Amino acid sequence: MSDNIKIYDSASSKVLSIKKLVDIYRDQGVSRIYYKLLSPNDNSKNQPYMAGHLTDLAFLPTGEITETSSTSNKQKNNKRKIKYLVALDFYWLSSDGKLFPAPDAKLIYYPQYPEVRLSGFLAKTQFDNGGWMDPYKNGRAEGRVLFFGVKNSGEIITYLATPESRISKEIHEYPALALTGVFNELLTSEPQDKRSSRDLLISELARIHNKEWIGSKRLDTDGNLKDYRAQNGGGYTLEAELGVIPNGIAEPDFKGWEIKQFGVKKCHLINSKPLTIMTPEPDGGLYSDEGAEAFVRKYGYTTQEKPGRYDFTGRHFANQACDKSGMTLQTVGFDKESGMITDASGSIALLDNFGNPASIWTFAKIMEHWKRKHAKAAYIPSLSTSVNGQYRSYHYCNNVRLFTGTSFTKLLQAINDHHVYYDPGINIKNADTKPVTKRRSQFRIKSAELENLYDSLEQVDVLEN
Repeated sequence: MSDNIKIYDSASSKVLSIKKLVDIYRDQGVSRIYYKLLSPNDNSKNQPYMAGHLTDLAFLPTGEITETSSTSNKQKNNKRKIKYLVALDFYWLSSDGKLFPAPDAKLIYYPQYPEVRLSGFLAKTQFDNGGWMDPYKNGRAEGRVLFFGVKNSGEIITYLATPESRISKEIHEYPALALTGVFNELLTSEPQDKRSSRDLLISELARIHNKEWIGSKRLDTDGNLKDYRAQNGGGYTLEAELGVIPNGIAEPDFKGWEIKQFGVKKCHLINSKPLTIMTPEPDGGLYSDEGAEAFVRKYGYTTQEKPGRYDFTGRHFANQACDKSGMTLQTVGFDKESGMITDASGSIALLDNFGNPASIWTFAKIMEHWKRKHAKAAYIPSLSTSVNGQYRSYHYCNNVRLFTGTSFTKLLQAINDHHVYYDPGINIKNADTKPVTKRRSQFRIKSAELENLYDSLEQVDVLEN
């Protein structure tokens, strides 16, 4: 380590301003900057605490999630025996703009606590951290600040400000947006409106509601406004009004809030509306091993009205045979009574009437989908109408629901309690000639039961705030 480059004790790092750090991040292609004020326990031994659940970190891009279970007798704490490793594309940044990869950096999710910690962030790195993350040197010092610059391509670029640096003194006065109890987003300019993110969102939704009918549109990846002609324009149009630019990473849509739009016939008719919450493809069972076509040919059905076509449909609820398919959905490795994961390699499994696994969604794979659900979500109903039979316009309702707090175990519990169900729409057309397979493995919930996926609900009339 002594031959490596020291980067956080240099003279330039001590005088570096936040404004200059933002410029360096921009040169690296960073689009969003988040930071965490480090506590004495945030070091390489204790592992920096990041969140309670992965869903609290939806703004950080992550890679593959893999399960691991400790069988070592040295590990006496059962809560730490079940864990999930979350891959990161992670780099350290110096004050002169150089990058140093951290190939072993990862998140570790302990669902039994629950907690998410950062691990392996110094292993195999080619620079000298100056002991600022070493608990036996400077790794317990207060006043350290850890920045996470996120690129649209998924890389995370980290910078450490030491207690005596200029940045550590500026950070408390610099404009920022609180995302969680741990992370803030650095605002690159002084906000004109200093209201909370919740109040800013409600104000924007009121403005959009008052515009009444809005022609279907979307923003491209460069922020340019485009007409949108497809039927599913409700979400894109709302995001365009809010200035949300689509990108390849899962990050909050509007100031820390995930925006979820859904169509209704009348604004007050929201309770019975079924909503699709995720569409993950199985990663196990016959469906994965032999393919969707083999799955539908074996378990699907045909009708005289549609010759040459196989369908696999039906609402599948946990621990109860589906009338249409005869199959049963189960959560294997999850204890409903305690609400705990008991097997890290567990899964959501669709079993045929002989108990054979037809489709399997491993917990690790389904977590990758559920992590995209943010800790704060706004659900907005909308009306739509066709304009000259060519494209649609949307009117966004004033009755909005704000949900906060979710987790993977909440999803599993909701499946067991029959709030969330598996509702596939898989088929083969031209099965006897040139078969074409359509895949749609969707999990759904009634709008009225959304609160079972979150910790809290606030019902808001945007015109009264």
